[in-house]
Amino acid sequence: MTDIRPIHVSEADSFLQVLCDVYQLDFNRAYDLFFEEPLFDITRKWALFEGREMVSVLTTTPLEFGWGKAFGIAGVATHKDRRNEGHAGRLIQKVMTESTKRGEGSALLFAVETALYERLGFEPLDQVVRGEIKTTDVARVYEPYDRGQVRKMYTEWSAQHPDRMRRDERRWKYWGWNLKTANPFQSGYLCLDNDVLREAIFDKPVPELPVEAGTTWFGLTYMTDQLEIPLLNISPEMTLMGRQVPGQPQLFMTDQF
Repeated sequence: MTDIRPIHVSEADSFLQVLCDVYQLDFNRAYDLFFEEPLFDITRKWALFEGREMVSVLTTTPLEFGWGKAFGIAGVATHKDRRNEGHAGRLIQKVMTESTKRGEGSALLFAVETALYERLGFEPLDQVVRGEIKTTDVARVYEPYDRGQVRKMYTEWSAQHPDRMRRDERRWKYWGWNLKTANPFQSGYLCLDNDVLREAIFDKPVPELPVEAGTTWFGLTYMTDQLEIPLLNISPEMTLMGRQVPGQPQLFMTDQF
C-alpha cells in the first residue's frame, strides 16, 4: 500500500538517511545541520511510503513574492534501487495538490536535470550561472553592514517590483545562518559568502567590482543581466523551473531552497 504524507518526528532520522544515501552525505555531519536549519519544519518534510518503507522524499519551503505565496521544492530523493518507478513524480503531484489547497499554488525548484519536472507541468524560467568577476586592482576595505541595515535596503528594493522575493522573520534568520559579509557599495551592498557573491543591490553598472581577485558570482541569469555583473566567464549550473508562476522570479542565491 502506498502512502504519501508529511513525516512524523520519529521518522526524521530515516528521512535524513534517505537524503544522505542518495546525495552521498555523511549522516553524522549532516545531522545537526538538518535539525538546526532555521527553516526546518517537520510538516514540510514529505515522503512516499510503500508499506513501512520510506521510498521517496522531498522538502517544501514557503516563499512569498509581491504577487503572492508560493513554495519551493528541494531535496527530491528516491532510494537508488527504487528509481524509474514513478515514485518521485507521484510524490511531487501529491505535494502540489496539497500545497494548492493551503494557498500556495505556485511552485519553484532548482533542477540539474529537467525532464521529470517538465512531465509534471514545470517549465524553465531561468538559468543559474557561475562566473569569475572582473575586479578592481585592489579590493576596498569596508566596515560591513549589520543584518538590520541589509534588511532595510533589501526590503525597500523588494517592494519596488511584484516579482521580487519577500523575506519574513524566519527567512532573515536563514539569511544570517551562514557566515555572510555585506559590504557597502554605492547606495546598496555586495553580499559575500566567503569568495562567492550571491547577492548584490546597487544603482549603476560598473566595469569592475571592488572584490578580491578570484571572487565568483553565483546567481540567476536575469539578476546577472539586470545588475550587469561584470564577468570574465560564465557557466550554467542549474535551471530554475516553475509551475503556475505568474511572473519572472527575481531572487538571489542567498535564498536558494
